[in-house]
Amino acid sequence: MHKALHCCLLWLMVGTCYGAQPTLTFCHEDQNSYPWVMTDGTGLNLELLGLVQQALALQVVYVAVPWKRCLSGMQQGLYDGAFAASVKSERLQMGHYPINADGRADAARRLHTSRYTLYRRVGSAVSWDGQGFSQVNGRVGSLSGFSIRDLLLAHGLEVDESSRDPLALLQMLVHGRVEAVALQTMRGDFVLQANPQLALRVEKLPQLLEEKPYYLMLSNALLARDPELAERIWAEVQRQRESPAYLGRVATYMSRP
Repeated sequence: MHKALHCCLLWLMVGTCYGAQPTLTFCHEDQNSYPWVMTDGTGLNLELLGLVQQALALQVVYVAVPWKRCLSGMQQGLYDGAFAASVKSERLQMGHYPINADGRADAARRLHTSRYTLYRRVGSAVSWDGQGFSQVNGRVGSLSGFSIRDLLLAHGLEVDESSRDPLALLQMLVHGRVEAVALQTMRGDFVLQANPQLALRVEKLPQLLEEKPYYLMLSNALLARDPELAERIWAEVQRQRESPAYLGRVATYMSRP
């Protein structure tokens, strides 16, 4: 009995005793993705997953790598999960999204929803009706490397990606260097709240440019090894995302300069 207990304690030290969870490794992109994951180790996805870790008593190591390497590493079993991933058909072979009863990705168990909005100068005729743009007689500003550029280019617009700073981008707008600016809604609104003089000269169009859920994908290997754990993780993501603890962290994070 004592020998068995001693062996179990030894195994527990390396995380493989029965009932103890092994350390999981989740990868994410190694670039700033405000406000979700930042290169300084902060971000709301990390806050949310930290609460999931605590609730489920999980040990998780986070690894920042280029996004394509993150996804391919998950597919190869190097990582147990990858975040934050929107739904693309080619990713269905790489790992798993949380799935609802209809067999589709379950938006209720998303990490977050990312929204993009178009900002214009007060009095400008630039318009977006949810289907197309009108009265755009110049370039549209987008933060360098952000995915919204694909939508703008698909509509035949000329995109200015010369800035990585949303404040600078909105200043370019009011000075007439771009005709409109496409920004993540949370980020654009936050910059305007922090700069009331700028906010007097900028208005946000009511129709969203783009909105889609982003998920924690889990690896094929993890689902094969412990499907129950995968479901518990995704369920806890949903619970914690709506919890007062997380919503309080959102408010704190978004109030930072």
